[in-house]
Amino acid sequence: MPPCKTRASALLAGVVVAVAACGGASHPAKSPSATASPSPSPSATATPTPAPAALSQPLLIQVENLYQARPQSGLSSADVVYEYQTEGGISRFTGIWFTKPPSADMVGPVRSARLISLRLLQIYGGALIYSGASNYVLAQASAASGKHYDDPEPPLFRTSVPPPAARYGAPHNLYTNGADLASFDQSINLSTVSYQLWTRTPIAQLPTGGTAVSSFTVPISAEETPIFTYQPAAGEYERSEPATPEYPATGVLNDANISAPWETPNVVVLQAPTIPVAADNENPSGGYTEGLDFGIGPSASGSGQLAVGGQLYSITWTQGVTGPPVLTLADGQPAPIAPGQVLFEVVNTGATVTP
Repeated sequence: MPPCKTRASALLAGVVVAVAACGGASHPAKSPSATASPSPSPSATATPTPAPAALSQPLLIQVENLYQARPQSGLSSADVVYEYQTEGGISRFTGIWFTKPPSADMVGPVRSARLISLRLLQIYGGALIYSGASNYVLAQASAASGKHYDDPEPPLFRTSVPPPAARYGAPHNLYTNGADLASFDQSINLSTVSYQLWTRTPIAQLPTGGTAVSSFTVPISAEETPIFTYQPAAGEYERSEPATPEYPATGVLNDANISAPWETPNVVVLQAPTIPVAADNENPSGGYTEGLDFGIGPSASGSGQLAVGGQLYSITWTQGVTGPPVLTLADGQPAPIAPGQVLFEVVNTGATVTP
């Protein structure tokens, strides 16, 4: 597995161990034998319960997904990724890094923020990095709490090195990298968060109740229908981009940092209300640019599906005030999340994957 994936898996596997330990009870003191000296006090024999490892406040970075932006850089190293529809049916990614990418790794192309970006910042905390936004979104960002940075240079810079930048130029040539993000992180004084991520389930220990599905399509919009194909040897899903009515096919989606497919072990489909918003009056003719918002904020809930280990499960989800959504199986048990990256696909209420 490529190094950047190993880093993400190691981080999240470590969180699992800590969370599991935190939930266990202390071991009781042993009873003394007939010939032993008086039993020591419980504090001397009890095994202390370790505290869960504190997660750093994350960096949330807006990454483009128009066909000219492919192959993107850095998505493999994110701990959590959200994908959602934007205007014109195209999609956008918000990558969430609790541990910063390796120093030499590029991340991008970086593009504009959307309303859902602000919802994710509210939920996960940390800092949002983006390049521009509609007047409406900028006004919402200004009024919202949380750290958000529009076109910060550094850590953002223009380049001609990654493939999209060399092929198409601006605006697909705005990037950052691990070294600049590490310095930026220190300069804005990020600390830690109060929540934890999910407990992890090894693929070999997945519960019953799933349906074996080797490939499926996610209906983000009419213009964005990624296909995910399970790779049993890696235990991960490879993504490809088929042709749609307006955009050409670009095939398997690579990560330019590793010159190999971006693969993820967990694909979570969240059904949420899609809410059109008359977002702007930026058109010189007096028209407005319609924006989209999604019902994924605090106290939201809904149905969905989880693909993990070649199995597809029906789930429900509930979003708390902070931290990741709680994912639950039909029998009320926690949904199994494998070690490694978690990719959320936000779709309209009622939309489901197609095997």
